[in-house]
Amino acid sequence: MGNVNLSNTRHFKFHIEELNISIENIEKLARMGEGMPSYIEFLNKEINSTLLDASIEGGYIILDSDSKNDRIEVEGQVFQMGEAIAKHYTNCSQLAVFVCTAGPEVSKRSMELSQNGDLIEGFLVDILGSVIVEKAMDRIQKTLQEELLKNGLKATNRYSPGYVDWNVGEQQKLFSLLPNQFCNVSLSESSLMSPSKSVSGIIGIGKNAKYKHHVCNDCSSANCIYRNKRIKDPKNAENNCSFQ
Repeated sequence: MGNVNLSNTRHFKFHIEELNISIENIEKLARMGEGMPSYIEFLNKEINSTLLDASIEGGYIILDSDSKNDRIEVEGQVFQMGEAIAKHYTNCSQLAVFVCTAGPEVSKRSMELSQNGDLIEGFLVDILGSVIVEKAMDRIQKTLQEELLKNGLKATNRYSPGYVDWNVGEQQKLFSLLPNQFCNVSLSESSLMSPSKSVSGIIGIGKNAKYKHHVCNDCSSANCIYRNKRIKDPKNAENNCSFQ
């Protein structure tokens, strides 16, 4: 991993109870339709007991950057992300490179349930893991925005490799900018993060940086956990989208 200036690095840890997770929302994201049994009691137990001590953490490092058309350059690394994303960093002189994880406990629990034949329960915990990491990252981004405002700066939305035209393989470049095992997240040669319920990406910073409240129209992600909500209720989906 590359050498970094740790003075611009922030690290956060969260307790699951801090994230205000809606159990009803998890069932909707899992497309639990009418006529299906409720898993509210099960999910309550997972959140308040089984996964109570999940290792939820995340953070970012702020680095100088330069943007050009369909790419940005950070610390000698050139990210070719396409115009759809790069345009959001036109007014940015710095970036916050971030990573966040729900911890290994969630995936381990999901696998355990599935291997025991509790497939729906395992699937719901998997969805829960996605919600946990995005909720935690929401908290981190909000803190960053508040700190930037004190200095007359603004932040863009956050974007990740794999989003729209940004090749997921550029995770390798992104992780080269972070301290080794930052927030206890590692990257495989095939660009898969471990723990699996983790996110990484960048947030633009600048005096004239712009934050876009609705980004679903730009998104072609087939793996978005809010995709079914976007189809049925676009406004609500965009308010909960992981790329806010």
